[in-house]
Amino acid sequence: MAGKVFFFSFFIIVLVPITLGQNVATKADSYFHFLRGSYFRAEGQFEKAENEYLKAAQGSKNPSDIYSTLAELYFEIRKWDKSEASAEKALGFNSKNIQAHEVLGRIFLVQALSSKTKGTLEKNFALRAKKEFLKIIVLEPENALAYYSLGNICFFLSQFEEAEQHYYRYTKLDPHSDLGYLNLGELQLEQGKLREAQKNLQEVLRINSRNYKGYLLLGKSYELNNLWTKAVSLYEKALECFPRNIIFLNRLGFNLYILKNYEKALAILEELFQVDPFNFQALLTKAKILHENNQHEEAERTYGKLIELDKNNLEALLSFAFLLEDKGNYEDAIFKYETLIEKDITSSPKRVFFYNFRLGILYERLQKFDQAEEYLKKSIKANPKSAEALNYLGYMLVENEEKMGEAVAFIKKALALDPENGAFLDSLGWAYFKLKDYEKAEFYLKKAVDRLKDDPFINDHLGDLYFQLKEKDKAVTFWKKAVETDYKDKNRVKKKIERALGK
Repeated sequence: MAGKVFFFSFFIIVLVPITLGQNVATKADSYFHFLRGSYFRAEGQFEKAENEYLKAAQGSKNPSDIYSTLAELYFEIRKWDKSEASAEKALGFNSKNIQAHEVLGRIFLVQALSSKTKGTLEKNFALRAKKEFLKIIVLEPENALAYYSLGNICFFLSQFEEAEQHYYRYTKLDPHSDLGYLNLGELQLEQGKLREAQKNLQEVLRINSRNYKGYLLLGKSYELNNLWTKAVSLYEKALECFPRNIIFLNRLGFNLYILKNYEKALAILEELFQVDPFNFQALLTKAKILHENNQHEEAERTYGKLIELDKNNLEALLSFAFLLEDKGNYEDAIFKYETLIEKDITSSPKRVFFYNFRLGILYERLQKFDQAEEYLKKSIKANPKSAEALNYLGYMLVENEEKMGEAVAFIKKALALDPENGAFLDSLGWAYFKLKDYEKAEFYLKKAVDRLKDDPFINDHLGDLYFQLKEKDKAVTFWKKAVETDYKDKNRVKKKIERALGK
């Protein structure tokens, strides 16, 4: 009996320590596997890390933090479904696990930004991401990165006011970070709040003088505000940080062109061409400079090179058309505008109007009046409130003494839109002169000359009217005013004066 009792007692005594040791060992093992998982993760051995984290979770009574860390691992290796499931497990053990909410928010945001996600689904993912980060700031009101993420999400959702508030809060919580000021400035730029955007983007460069995007956005804000000189200084400073950078050289060259500092602009563009000889935007700016300096042949060669590089570039085609107009090469200019109409299939009514209006003018200059009328009417259809087009068409019909009733109607519509316009008053007066309604002709031509006293066309027309009314002295007075200007028909008017004076 003694042996049996001894055996029983030993069993009791030894059993208890073994049971306690297993509990301690389980906790230690869990921590050990967690550390091994973190080590393998740091080494990039993600499969081993995953296995170790799973072992750690099995040995833990409350594995919330382990599952949220595992969710981060899955996120890192782009296993979104596993990441989401692990984060949800973590929250099942602890609904206040900030790390898990953050991972879920990041997963939903990635899915919202995915090229495969469109429309309503895209918005729903973004809203789910927003919900997770809002939970974080409830749990931890001073969590700066949560505010930053909320700003990004609201920006994405076009909830601009809310995005601005979140970014602003982030800058207060982390005033030494350029990220918040950068995104705040970009958001304000998007909303047209140029002054506020400039203030925040200047702060970006104060914090980090090498913030590339900060220079770009601040430069854009200056350009939108027509602060060309400030933009030039900024881009020069940017080039000190990023020498021979194509984008900054391009922007600097363009701004110098706008300021008509052509010599310096060309020097900057030549520096750019050393890095990128066929840079499209730089070639376009160069062509415009050559055009404005009346170096038409070289400008035309440069435009030709641009069209070779991109035959569908609308800005290059339009600038080329302007050059051809200035050269008096109307046929080729017409071809360019017709090409623009063909290629600019998504053009706004404003651009449709412009193309057709220019075509109408060019056909009129070529004395192809039927085509001119067709395109001018198309331009008016695109923009019925273009007083300029209405008057141009009306005056052309008057000059050709065709469709006089329609001509007067067009000119009257132009005057209804701009009643005090001297050129339009002249057109109507000249129409009545052609209709031999001399009383109305005098009324409108006198009103026109009151507004544009030195206009040679109006003075010429008044001279013709008074000569028709046999008031030769008045006729000569107005004709003389016409020839005192740089009037292209000066010699013709001089002959009328000589005839009236009997010379």
